[in-house]
Amino acid sequence: MSKRKWIFIGLSVVLLTGGPFGLLCDVKAEKTLSFWNMPFVTQEVSPEYISNWEKDIKNALPGYKVDNFYGPGKYKDQRDKFLLQAKSATPDVIEGLLEDTAVYVQKGLIEPLDSYFKSWPESDQFIESTLAPLRINGKLYGLPYNTNARAMVYRKDIFEKHDLSIPQTWDELIRTARKITELTAKKTYGFFVCTEVGDPRAAQEFISWYYQVSKKKNLFDVSSGGIAFNGTVEEFEKVLTLYDELFKGGDFPACDLNVRGTGWPVEDPGYVAGKWAMAPMGPWLWGRRTESPAAQDILENKTAITRLPYSPDGVAATYLEVKPIMMNAYSKDKAGAWELIKYIVSKEKMAGWLVDSGGIPSRKDSAEMDVFEKAGIKWWMKGFANELPISVTMAPINWGPVSEANLRAVNYVIYDKKTPLEAAEWLYNRIMELKNNNEL
Repeated sequence: MSKRKWIFIGLSVVLLTGGPFGLLCDVKAEKTLSFWNMPFVTQEVSPEYISNWEKDIKNALPGYKVDNFYGPGKYKDQRDKFLLQAKSATPDVIEGLLEDTAVYVQKGLIEPLDSYFKSWPESDQFIESTLAPLRINGKLYGLPYNTNARAMVYRKDIFEKHDLSIPQTWDELIRTARKITELTAKKTYGFFVCTEVGDPRAAQEFISWYYQVSKKKNLFDVSSGGIAFNGTVEEFEKVLTLYDELFKGGDFPACDLNVRGTGWPVEDPGYVAGKWAMAPMGPWLWGRRTESPAAQDILENKTAITRLPYSPDGVAATYLEVKPIMMNAYSKDKAGAWELIKYIVSKEKMAGWLVDSGGIPSRKDSAEMDVFEKAGIKWWMKGFANELPISVTMAPINWGPVSEANLRAVNYVIYDKKTPLEAAEWLYNRIMELKNNNEL
């Protein structure tokens, strides 16, 4: 090879790899951030929204590339994987459930955001009631992007056709649901409730029923002195009797026995497919209206929202959901992670996400945007917002093993392994065991 060719090759290598003007150097200068969240994976938001989100973030965060792998999907899988690998610095930012926040704090896996948040001029736009649940031991561990209170959706067309009254108590719910199952010859079952062990929605529905019988008293109180367990066998028996009755009833039960032990991946698509007439629900269901013409028709024209039926000797109460965006304490670029968080919970992006999927913004300026009215979703948001005054926030403990115990007790009952009283006694003892073993 000639001397001239060697010089040319050498200059090419220098241009490509060396100095501030090298081409490869430019590529390397682009930093990468990762963001895990369930809705992007499970299509709780539309592919179109995600595509636009990815385009916009290139301009919002110049010099950064956000990985388009958004995590393992279901909240349980996401939580379990984050607990295992957070110290590897991936992901930099994670979305999740309020119930996950406490265990992440206990493990030292998420970063307090107080210093970042206080210096952000937009911090005063966040509604205080959505920030409060994310403060643990005086520190703010996430920013809320979505809040809602659990309500019940129902097929108003079926109720109108058969001249049925909207159930207000558990007894009325059971009777009405069984009647719908019969009137539709099981084409549409009267009710659906999640019962899968490990399913986050099943845990949230269980705690909603519990708040009713406990008259809004939390299952746990957390103080400097430790964790107090407030549950009783009597309260658990009442809740478990409800589940027992929902899956009984002879030829026309309120719930389809074939979907025992299932969770939200059956609940949501089943409702928009016309398989059940009533279900505990949050505003995210709106995002499924694009799945089919039938789903759009059911959600936009045939659905109404009402309060969860409540225990006759309890009070109207329900689960309050606050979904946080959190920073990995082991992120190698916390400044970049904070910029990503600000983008996610910005006025426009928060509104756009919740218009697409349904939800109540945690920012005042987002909630006031006209995009909700233009999208025809205002009535939907209001239906769930109406339940906020009776909603209860879950105590900041490690809910994983407690929720598992709650749902195991439910499964003992619906599969006829234990009576409601036997399952209630087992559940009480199991939670006491968890408390005594410092697993909460």
